[in-house]
Amino acid sequence: MKPFDLHIYTRLIFGPENADRFAKAVTGIGKKIFIVTGGGSVKRLGYLSEMQTLLDAHDADYRIFSGIEPNPQARTINRAAREATGFGAEVILAFGGGSVMDASKAIAALVHDRENDIWPFVLGGERSGKLTGVIPIAAIPTTAATASEVTPYAVISNDEVSGKAPIGYPFMRPVVSWLNPAYTVKLPQETTRDGASDILSHMFENYILGGDVSPLADRYCEGIMAEVIDTLPKVIADPENLHLRGVLLWASDLALNGYQQVGRYPSGFPLHAMEHAMSGYKTDLAHGRGLATLYPAYFRWLIDNDRATGRFAQLGRRLFGSDTGSDASDATAFVLAFEAWLRENELLQSVTDLGIPEEAWPQIAEYTVKVYGDGKNLNVLGALGVTDILDIFRRTESQSVAANA
Repeated sequence: MKPFDLHIYTRLIFGPENADRFAKAVTGIGKKIFIVTGGGSVKRLGYLSEMQTLLDAHDADYRIFSGIEPNPQARTINRAAREATGFGAEVILAFGGGSVMDASKAIAALVHDRENDIWPFVLGGERSGKLTGVIPIAAIPTTAATASEVTPYAVISNDEVSGKAPIGYPFMRPVVSWLNPAYTVKLPQETTRDGASDILSHMFENYILGGDVSPLADRYCEGIMAEVIDTLPKVIADPENLHLRGVLLWASDLALNGYQQVGRYPSGFPLHAMEHAMSGYKTDLAHGRGLATLYPAYFRWLIDNDRATGRFAQLGRRLFGSDTGSDASDATAFVLAFEAWLRENELLQSVTDLGIPEEAWPQIAEYTVKVYGDGKNLNVLGALGVTDILDIFRRTESQSVAANA
């Protein structure tokens, strides 16, 4: 095992029965609460009014900012931060999906540092790494996907430059998060599917590239992967089942709370790098959908280039029961079985199916290596450059729903 330093900072409160416990925790941090929401679903479904009632019972003073878009835009974050500063916010309460939570972290940083624009602080920006703190953050996730409610990361978009890049500091973890599966039961099925894809990605990135050095982390990830693979179709068939919704919501946090990577080599998250560049170009692309599109092609590219074949073989044996006696065959069996699962759960398509034309691919590939690599390559157990990214994109075309209809 490799050395590690693990600090899991966020207090997690689970279950609909703990509403008042969460409200008490938030108002114990500060009474002036700036609530950040997305496109309106939390209001339309009555969730926001429930939270307002809870906060009123604890004598909170709050203001609501609505309109954080999917793949949150820097300009919207900047506007929200100005409002939060003017309000005198003591706590930022994120109430929504991953985009809302990511935006809230950036808002909290701008308010704390008295800054006006988040974009210079993202990876690759001229002030990257220069933020100094946040005002306290609380979170209520309404999707089982990104686990932003427990992580120190946020991903910010800027459609003025077709850019999408992360920021991350230990101090960006929320102080407290409420995991209420009841807030996920009305999700569109497509969003539920995309979320499961995202959950799996956080374990794949660490498991595949992190080396055969942390057997407990392997078993930890395999258990969560198996449960997500098993649970997603059950949730689609029974979407208001709180137990199943709770399994996915808790799995999302377990997949990115730090335990999935302890004792491993760092992975660099190259799959995320490629997808972030894709959804920076096409800003309405759901992160989990983009990841699902890349999975089979990326996995085959790694195996064809003799990178991490043994790791894929182990997944084939432990997740899907493959036992051919050959790493190469078991690795291929894993990709085929997982590809079939993606297809069965309506997660398989090509890059062009996503609305990203082939003429845009070089721009996306170049952005990927510029922002997430050394300018020429990503480090994926060796170099992965622009031509390799284009190869991976081309490989997805065999998955095309439109072409195979």
